[in-house]
Amino acid sequence: MLHSDFPVTKVLSILHKDNLLPAILFRTARKQCDLDIDRVSQSHAAELSEEESRVLENEVARLAEKYGVELSVLTGYPHYQALLRTGVGAHHAGQLLVWRLVLEELMSQGLLRLLIATGTVAAGVDFPARTVVITAHSKRGSDGFGVLTSSEFQQMSGRAGRRGKDAVGICLIAPGPYSDARVINEIIKRPPEPLRSAYFAAPSTVLNLLKFRNVDDLRYTVSKSLAAFLDWKAAEALRASAGEEQEDLDHDHNLTGEARKKSQKRVRRKGKEADLIEQKQSDALTQSLTALEKLGYIERGGLTEKGYWAANLCTSLVLELAEAIADHLFSDLSTWEVVGLVASIAGDPHRPYLSIKKNPMQKELFKRMEAVVERIKNSYRVPGASEVAVLPEAAITVITWMEAESWSEFAGLLRLNGVAEGDVSRLVSQTADHLNQISRLEDSHPDLARLAAEGRKRILRPPLSDATEVSWANLKPELLGNES
Repeated sequence: MLHSDFPVTKVLSILHKDNLLPAILFRTARKQCDLDIDRVSQSHAAELSEEESRVLENEVARLAEKYGVELSVLTGYPHYQALLRTGVGAHHAGQLLVWRLVLEELMSQGLLRLLIATGTVAAGVDFPARTVVITAHSKRGSDGFGVLTSSEFQQMSGRAGRRGKDAVGICLIAPGPYSDARVINEIIKRPPEPLRSAYFAAPSTVLNLLKFRNVDDLRYTVSKSLAAFLDWKAAEALRASAGEEQEDLDHDHNLTGEARKKSQKRVRRKGKEADLIEQKQSDALTQSLTALEKLGYIERGGLTEKGYWAANLCTSLVLELAEAIADHLFSDLSTWEVVGLVASIAGDPHRPYLSIKKNPMQKELFKRMEAVVERIKNSYRVPGASEVAVLPEAAITVITWMEAESWSEFAGLLRLNGVAEGDVSRLVSQTADHLNQISRLEDSHPDLARLAAEGRKRILRPPLSDATEVSWANLKPELLGNES
């Protein structure tokens, strides 16, 4: 059957008829979630009773007070009326954080009938449903669409079944062009993915460790890391394979000429690949040390004065921020200009931000920041990291939020321009994190530290306040910083 044969209204109707609610309906994209809400809101058959709607309304008001946000932020949300009428909510990373928190609490309390979600909810807090409906065998990642891993499928299907309420949990696979039962059957049979190390010798890590250790100590620490151990195991497996192949060659006297040369070449190549794998962590550390020495943070195996104060910037943008500070880009700037300049490199290049008015920032500042980013790219590239880019629109977005009277006013502007509130929330949060790191430079750069602290305070206000961020951390510790 085609995906169109199972619109959200039919899914909801079938699950309700068979007493399989509450349920989580997994979608692959934000747009699908939003379209589902639009569709279900137009269905009279999906409406709740007046009493059920009143309970939801009262609980939303209580949660607004709990998270310290104005009730109008929630009641003015585009999906609010649909939530009250149908008991159905959509949850994805393009939404305001506090809205997602509210949906999660409502689901945990059993007040939602259906939660339509992307994979962001799969690895979250424990709020299972009676039924889970999976509509695709792939999901969107940073590199495009990819087939679900066995762990991702287990996280999604594992939401089915509520302890103490359901004897069993039901996981349904909805057929469609993006849901191949054969592929899903293969995924189910796969073993869990092996444990992998996320460690690499990032500049911020190296600078912090060099505050207390020398380079030799650092090399020893890296050699004993999980990443180095896993690389060693992979290298040993490759060498064993090469050894077996060489042994077969030694006993195969019928293999001659070009065929033997090719086999011997393959054996040598495996040996070289094994050497490269085994040296990967050490080479990455050398690359990081070389870049830091070239940029003036390390000299003769120890930190320079610049290296010592830069080590306080515990952030992925340590080099960009430190180089900008060393180049005096932040000198003589106002608070909002400091915030705007930091925001310009804090955003995600693939996300759209506000671009509706003339940028109040000096173009020269962006050009100088671009020169800093380019200098770092020429000196060091973080393995697997996304590209850092200077985004003037990101600066406009955060500055506009600083000047806005309320989130309701600001959110209207975002919706008018097709900018997702969740993306802006993430941008503001990332900007605040970087400003927080700059505010630690009280000894070396006291004036800049003061402006950064002031700027952070001005952009972290309800509904993007510290209180909301803390609540999110308590509810979803494993998802912090990993929103898709």
